[in-house]
Amino acid sequence: MINLLNAEFYKLRKSKSWLIGLIVTVLFLLLLYSSLLMIDKINQGELANGSGGIMVYQNGDSIKEQGSMMEQIGVIGVIQQMFGGNFVGLILAVLVCMFVIQEFSNGTVKNLVGKGYSRAKIFFSKMLAAIVLTLVFQAAALVVTVCLGIPFMGGEIYSSTVWTDVAVYGGIQILFGVVMAVIFMLIGELTRNLAAGISVSIGLLLFSTVVTEGLDLLFRGLDLQPSKYWILNLMEECPMTDFSTEFLVRGVLASAVWILFAAVLGAVHFQKADVK
Repeated sequence: MINLLNAEFYKLRKSKSWLIGLIVTVLFLLLLYSSLLMIDKINQGELANGSGGIMVYQNGDSIKEQGSMMEQIGVIGVIQQMFGGNFVGLILAVLVCMFVIQEFSNGTVKNLVGKGYSRAKIFFSKMLAAIVLTLVFQAAALVVTVCLGIPFMGGEIYSSTVWTDVAVYGGIQILFGVVMAVIFMLIGELTRNLAAGISVSIGLLLFSTVVTEGLDLLFRGLDLQPSKYWILNLMEECPMTDFSTEFLVRGVLASAVWILFAAVLGAVHFQKADVK
């Protein structure tokens, strides 16, 4: 098992995919922060409404009375856009599927099985490597999100930020991201095709919450809400402050159950399926 883990971590160190994902994240953040800055300048009358294709609409008050978007959203609001809005999840889906499925495509998995390594050890070594990849990427994305906000938001907003809320919210979202990475790995192991694995993973990200909301309606007579235990719903509904004990406990328990489910199902399928 140690040899397998060393090999997986070596491949992670040599891989440039996580770096590319981080570059895409930086570019998206620059676009997001720039858009917020332009909205503030339009509100303050420094730019004409519609500059850069950005329209600011009145909502009862005049544009100037609507206040600064930077102050309204804050640091934790930007983090919520990145993690709760599935942007980081989309990149993770691609990264994890590439990491897992390419091993089947280039014959690495077949060689490992042929050398007599236990299939369970092969699967779990890859799962641990995928979790490490996820933790490193998400932590880097979180740090970059905070750091890039400094030149755009300024010291006043940062000085009023409750960093405990930022740390707790970021930690919860990283935990949920790990769960999704294990699920993406399961999808990759089941499909073993790069296009299919990425497509199914992205489809799960974009449409599964609609399914769970439909299940809520189906089971409302039984006072059961499946959406309360699905990771993507938890990611979207995660509070940014005043974290309740009920939500934290439910989130941790749901995460543990989904990780166990995906790990066991993936290991059983890998044990029984042919490796070509």
